[in-house]
Amino acid sequence: MDNELKTKPLHENLDTAFVNLWSLLRNLMQKGFIGRVHIDLKGYSADVFLNGSTIPMVREIDHLTGAETLEEGALHRLVLRARETPGTITVFEGLREANFTKGDSKSEFAAAQLQSSAGTEPETAREPETKSDTNWENDELTVTPETAVVEPPPEFAPLPPPVELGEVLYPTGSYQDWPAILETTGELIAAIERAVNATGENFDSLFSAVRLELGDDYSFLDPTAHSFHYAGGKAALPAKTAVNAFVAGLSEALRRVIDRVASGERARRVRERVALEMLSVARKRADVLERSGFRAQLDRIAGTRVM
Repeated sequence: MDNELKTKPLHENLDTAFVNLWSLLRNLMQKGFIGRVHIDLKGYSADVFLNGSTIPMVREIDHLTGAETLEEGALHRLVLRARETPGTITVFEGLREANFTKGDSKSEFAAAQLQSSAGTEPETAREPETKSDTNWENDELTVTPETAVVEPPPEFAPLPPPVELGEVLYPTGSYQDWPAILETTGELIAAIERAVNATGENFDSLFSAVRLELGDDYSFLDPTAHSFHYAGGKAALPAKTAVNAFVAGLSEALRRVIDRVASGERARRVRERVALEMLSVARKRADVLERSGFRAQLDRIAGTRVM
């Protein structure tokens, strides 16, 4: 957008590791929010234009190829991409921000608006039907030959009752309840420890090895620094660190442990066992996992869907 069209952000540089993009967009749509949500990921950016419609316009730009697309109802693709790639979210409020008026795709936008006003939805504007018996294991997406529309996982629909905006926004490092974080961390590691040891491997030795590997990037993980400590389901961190760094480093360490165990013919069986062990913690400690940022990492840690 041109400089004269830019307004002061309502929320700026929200970390996708701590803000659930779909929950945010869904909440804004439920409230009839008028404005624009800008998403910046590595090599990619997108704008969601919210004007009160249940099917907002989405502009996507691939900075690696220069390709730009403008499409109604493309939220599922954007949300899935944001789940896999770290980035930032900025929210702009106002009718001026909600109207797309600049860019190479202006004619395409106008055509889509004309089709909508004429009562004919473009093919991409169709909302895919959610089937109750769809198998979403490993986040596999289904493309129907008739519409070539990617169906979103059940978590994208139906919409739950509205919640306050503050309940879905957790800016980077804002959650500082370390006793709750460390207690939950101990339970999460213990769940993975049970799953790994059940395979005949030694969790302690594997965990120590990956901590040493990651020590240069995450100093609290370095076992020689005597900072982070875990034993018997209890975690301790004498010297506090940034919450986002703690979550990112520990999640990567646990993911590497599981990757070393889940190999060959037993890979799927091991990952399913890990996910099952983690599920009880995910349900019991849902609030802390969500607020700290661990919730967004669970599937990545296990290498399969946890919940």
